[in-house]
Amino acid sequence: MRRVEIKGIVRNVSPLRIGNRGVVDFTSTAGVQLLKNSRGTPYIPGSSWKGVFRSTGEVIARKKGLRVCTGLTGDTCVDKIPEFQELIEKDIEKAKKVFWEKTCLNCKVFGAPSVLSSVYFFDSYPFTYKIGVKTIIAISRENGAVSKGALATAEYLEPNSTFSFLLLGENMPNYAIGYILSIMKEIHDGLSQVGGYKSRGFGFVKFDKLELKITHYSEKSGSGSSLLPLDELDSKVDYTQGELSGDEFFKKNSSLLEVFNNARIQYPM
Repeated sequence: MRRVEIKGIVRNVSPLRIGNRGVVDFTSTAGVQLLKNSRGTPYIPGSSWKGVFRSTGEVIARKKGLRVCTGLTGDTCVDKIPEFQELIEKDIEKAKKVFWEKTCLNCKVFGAPSVLSSVYFFDSYPFTYKIGVKTIIAISRENGAVSKGALATAEYLEPNSTFSFLLLGENMPNYAIGYILSIMKEIHDGLSQVGGYKSRGFGFVKFDKLELKITHYSEKSGSGSSLLPLDELDSKVDYTQGELSGDEFFKKNSSLLEVFNNARIQYPM
């Protein structure tokens, strides 16, 4: 019925680090390196964004009084529905009904085993960046002291590096869009961090030049900047089109945040 597109720029206001996955950059002198593509360019993978959004959403949902699963392997709502896999093979319509009735908001938005996510996060590549290297130490969990031989050098992205940001959502009701914006605002306001070394103060980022674009495939979805409700929990709302700074974006789309806060979402829904 509709496609939701949120795009903009991400700027880190503190050092930022996304660790690599075993790919060694032989041009780097650091022992602990950043995640980079085949050209040696650091980036933030879509999987990292999805993890941050889901974990931040978990906190927001629980503050609202909602029960949500962790999304970890073996601990999703779907894992607690033993008949679900069989239903997918035998009666897909019943499977969809069971999924809708017995899963939390996070599973509906971010997906679960055998169920696609409603939102898609793209890799964020840099417009500008500078790599720094610092010496780090490891702390022993047993005695709280510095571990023996724990000194290492680690790469990180210096503050004020800028990255692209792109998120697409399919058939999201207005309160689900508001949920995504609530998560983004939490990150923008410094209440949630991206990447590693969070306890060292890394990972604070701001959004800028944000644009919310909604393509309507059905008149039942709305038109222009007006969004019609997609289900019985939803409410009609208007949103602001055009590129805005981060603070302006969340202020001018506060009606979407309110739709999420006011929605009578239950668990199971």
